[in-house]
Order: sequence, then structure tokens, then C-alpha cells
Amino acid sequence: MVSGRCPFSDEFMNKQITRFSLVASAALATASANACSVCIAHAIGAGLQAIGAQVLEKNHMIVGISYENFSKSQDGETPGTTEKHDQTQMSIDLLKGLNDQVMLRASIPYVYKRLSATGEDPIDTQGLGDITLGATYQIKPKTNQKVLLGTTLDLKLPTGKNNLTDINGDRMDEHTQLGTGSTDLSFGLLATMEGGESNLWFAGLTGRWNGRNGTGYHYGNTVFYNVGMSHTLSADSSVVFEFNGRMAARDRMENGTLDGDSGGHFGYLSVNYRRAIGQNTGLIASYQIPVVRQLNGSQTETGLLTIGVFTKV
Repeated sequence: MVSGRCPFSDEFMNKQITRFSLVASAALATASANACSVCIAHAIGAGLQAIGAQVLEKNHMIVGISYENFSKSQDGETPGTTEKHDQTQMSIDLLKGLNDQVMLRASIPYVYKRLSATGEDPIDTQGLGDITLGATYQIKPKTNQKVLLGTTLDLKLPTGKNNLTDINGDRMDEHTQLGTGSTDLSFGLLATMEGGESNLWFAGLTGRWNGRNGTGYHYGNTVFYNVGMSHTLSADSSVVFEFNGRMAARDRMENGTLDGDSGGHFGYLSVNYRRAIGQNTGLIASYQIPVVRQLNGSQTETGLLTIGVFTKV
């Protein structure tokens, strides 16, 4: 083992982009129509793909483009009706090694949303979503240490429009807006452990504290957790198996009441494939399959699909 930034060998860490700590900013998320909190706004956090506490080396930078797709449905206001929310998101993701222990990152999303309600014409919105800025701090490992520990701090900014109106000039439903309208703070703990020549084990626990937007709406605060394993398949490819979970409190609506169709516990089994497609470029494809469904009310969710291409610059 080697001391310094990371106990893993330079070859292991640097041979391919798929072994960097990449944020393939996922899913739909970091919306619904009168409901949610474990909705698209919360799914993003569960979809972030990184290998625990690893960071990029000093002055190294990665730029990526990610595609994400997600759907959610629930009962409508009128008995016997259904509201379905679809979101597609394209994101520009940036990662930079500030020094050997700190990695900075940013995700800039462009979102497409569609609300389909029984007996009504679909409502479509699109535009810039909420930008996230963050940093990962890796605790300096001791010589021969096999476990990396780190922390994360993220700030989600209210850059997505939260005041969109319909053709009558009325403000659209909260979950049809392009952004949540709030500033949210997340803090997490990360760990990565070498599990042999071909494997890495990793885990994380993150809390997100959501702010209140201009209308008084407050998405429920959320805890994300994950545990997983990365297995090297060849010199230029690897596969990651992971369990991602989130537990969210109910949303508090503008009138101060709690939304019964929001919050709960939801978990995914994630399969993530990473492959080098050039000397400095890599592909990440991930699908998260729902396996734990303990959502409040009538909420249902689909899996989360993410595809990203990243290049080292």
C-alpha cells in the first residue's frame, strides 16, 4: 500500500476514467402535482454515482454530460383519476481536484417535465433546473491504511424557475416548476475500502436540509444512504453493484399542512457499468431498480436510468 492521498496504487487509480470518483449525476430528480417529497427532487440525491471517498488528483479535471430519465405517479385530486409525472434531464457535470484531499464539483441541469392527468391535456415545461455545487474532502490516510474516509458538502441553488404560470396566468403546481425555489444544504460521510486486486467496497450516509421557497412550500428533509461494490472486469471496464436508499419527511404545503402523498422510505438496487472509450474518456451507464417501496399515500415510482460520457481535461 502507499501513503498520501490514497492507499490504492497509482495504476489502480489512474489507468482509466471509469475508476475515478465520478459523479454521473443521476436521475430524475436531485416532481408530482399536489404531492411528493420522495419525488424527482429527492431522487437526484439517490442517483449520484461515485465510489465512496475517492477524489481526483490535484489539478485534474473531468467534464461530463449525463442523460437521466424518471417517472412518478399518484392519485389525482378527483377520485379515480391519476397524475403521472415524467422528467428527462440533461446535465453538465464538472469535477476538479483542488488538491490531493479536496475535490470540487458542479452539476448544471436542463430539465424537461410532463404532467399527465386523467382527462386533461398534458402540461409540459422545460428549462434550466437547480444547479448544485459541492465538495468532497478526503481525510488523509495513514501509511498502509486500506480504508479511505471522507465528507461531502453540497449546496443546491434555486436557479430553476419556480414561478411558471399557465395560459390563464395562474401559478402552476409546485411540482411542475423547473426548480424547487429553495436553497438546500447536504452533508455526508463516505468510506471506501480496498477488497482485493479487483474490488472496492464503499458506503455513504448523507442528510439534506431543504429550505422553504417563496410560496412557503417546504420539501421534507431527507436522509440518503448507500452501500456497494465496484468490480474490475478488465483493463478498461468495471461494474458497480449498489443499494441506494432514501428516507424523506412529508412535505409541508403553502397552507402549513403536511402532504399525505409525500415522504417515505424508498430503496433501489443499482447496476452501474463503466468503460473507457478512449485514453481520457469514459462511459457510465446505470439503472436503479426499485426494491423497497414504503412511500406514503398513493405514490409509485419507476426505476432511474442514467447514461453519462465523461472526459478528463
